[in-house]
Amino acid sequence: MRDLTKNRFRAARGRILARQIRSLAQHLGRPIVILDVGGRPGYWDNVGYENIGEIRLLNIDENEIDNAGDNGPFTRQIGDARRLETYDDKSVDLAHANSVIEHVGGWEDMAAMASEMQRVGLAGWVQTPAWEFPIEPHFRMPFLHWFAAPVRRATLKLSKDYGALDVAQRRHHIERINLLSRGEMNTLFPTCDIYVEKLLVPKSYSARWGPGVS
Repeated sequence: MRDLTKNRFRAARGRILARQIRSLAQHLGRPIVILDVGGRPGYWDNVGYENIGEIRLLNIDENEIDNAGDNGPFTRQIGDARRLETYDDKSVDLAHANSVIEHVGGWEDMAAMASEMQRVGLAGWVQTPAWEFPIEPHFRMPFLHWFAAPVRRATLKLSKDYGALDVAQRRHHIERINLLSRGEMNTLFPTCDIYVEKLLVPKSYSARWGPGVS
């Protein structure tokens, strides 16, 4: 049941993103170039490749580069989402990130990534899980993200995947993920449309901007 719900949300999100891509391509009169920060080729099978000329997969180090999809429209780059120094303002058609911003660090790091994405992208799509949703999506544990760090670290000992780790290792894992609330997304993306997925309460947010957003 959980996988069916997850797939339903993913499919709906893919349709909305594909619609934005189609509208942006029509606005520009050509297939678009996408900078996919932290991206993987398989993600795009859900969105489709129509109206896309190139997808630049940017990851922070070589160990994160996925060489699948070599026959697709993909190129691969090394870079930091917080410092997109090789890109000029509005130099890519669509700046995209799926469940990445919550992994880049604390508030200053997330703000830096949000600023850079909006700077380089004529249009954009930045998705992240919602802090308000009661199931923490990375550890798949209820309410975990609503507690203070020491409680999260202690609770993680109950996890099948993380329970055998020592205190320092569990603390590292809980600190590497920072979920965002609706108010925080509004602050990071003040001029953007925030698309909200809901399952009674918000499940994820996607900040969208530029031509093609409707």
